[in-house]
Amino acid sequence: MIPALLRDRGVRAFLLVWIGQLVSLLGSGVTAFALGVWIFQSTASTTQYALVVFCATVPPLAILPVAGPLIDRRNRKRILIGCDLAGMAATAAVGLLAHAGALTLARACAIVAVMASASALQWPTWSATVTLLVPSEHLGRAGGLTQIALAMSQILSPALAGALISFVGLVGIAAIDGATFLFSALTLAAAALPVAAAAPGARRSYWRDLPLGWSYVFSRPGLAALLLIFSTVGFFSELASILFTPLVLSFTTPAALGSILAIGGLGMIGGGAVMSVWGGPRRPALGTAVFGALGGVAVAAAGVTVSVPLLAAAAAAFFFCQPVLSGSGQVVWQRTIPAELQGRVFAARATLTMAGGPLAALVAGPLADRLFEPAMAAGSPLSRMIGTLVGVGPGRGIAVILVVAGTLCVLAATAAGFYGPLRRLDEAADLRHAVAAAAAQS
Repeated sequence: MIPALLRDRGVRAFLLVWIGQLVSLLGSGVTAFALGVWIFQSTASTTQYALVVFCATVPPLAILPVAGPLIDRRNRKRILIGCDLAGMAATAAVGLLAHAGALTLARACAIVAVMASASALQWPTWSATVTLLVPSEHLGRAGGLTQIALAMSQILSPALAGALISFVGLVGIAAIDGATFLFSALTLAAAALPVAAAAPGARRSYWRDLPLGWSYVFSRPGLAALLLIFSTVGFFSELASILFTPLVLSFTTPAALGSILAIGGLGMIGGGAVMSVWGGPRRPALGTAVFGALGGVAVAAAGVTVSVPLLAAAAAAFFFCQPVLSGSGQVVWQRTIPAELQGRVFAARATLTMAGGPLAALVAGPLADRLFEPAMAAGSPLSRMIGTLVGVGPGRGIAVILVVAGTLCVLAATAAGFYGPLRRLDEAADLRHAVAAAAAQS
């Protein structure tokens, strides 16, 4: 089966670009880690470090809402190469400024904003292009490979950065990352990427075309429910992710935290590998609900234990579910949305799902420090009610937040799974797949 699949020109192009993306993601992860170390060491301020994180999350929310028509109207290959070149230029700026001793917090924020915006534009563009490259029945496997690349970047980049930063410094790391961007751009240039058909209404005003992605999704209850799963699970997962480190450090060591996160990363690689071999559930829309709920169970489980092995198991289970959840949902979007509209729809989808990150970052601290941590102090009414379940004292308020967040994930995903229009998305996707297969054979 695999040799026959590799004879497909589109699959070969996908794999070529995937290799370039894997290398580029590793380089970008190393730079992000090293730049974070530099910022924290230079400022000794968590608040200023958080400001840089904010600059990485907010600019894409301004770019994506207006990017959809651009993706559908312009040559997607050129957009992808342009994003890589923008990333390379931003990385070069890091290296040059660091070499000259002129890298400041304000300049770092501006550079990070450029990098994040280019990456944000690249994701919906590439997702829409994959639909044209990979046969419909193998889109789940393609999504699994993409998740493997992301997981490997998350696991290997900090280790590589830790080894490189003492040998070549921030300047050397920036040079290496620039080379990885160039490599990715060259693989894109060499790959035979198809051009999408002209989008309906392409002659309309660009600005009148902007709301089409949003209206397309929200006029279809099944797609709106699917987006609700991703947005809800994404928000509560981000909330749990932000609070996980202080939760673990409230009762154990940084070394134990590192081990837990490493095992969680291995779970993500395992989930991506399973997805790339399996191809995902036969009914991918229902699969998003199932694996969204299972991920919520893992988040809630992390709140009711102080055992390092059990926390590691919960992290591995959560991260294992994420590639299957994301890959299954991606299959539905790619099979259901006409190729010529995917840029606008995917940009709208990314805007809403990414908005949960800054929101979670804003509410996580106050929820923990001002509400739940005091409420779980010894002798408080809430601690007497649920202290036997989650414990009492430092970190147990955060544990309550994780239990609540995980439970809400389970409830949202379960409700969506029983929602008829969402379940019928699988039938619609199967019909489009059958039509496309018949057209390809004719």
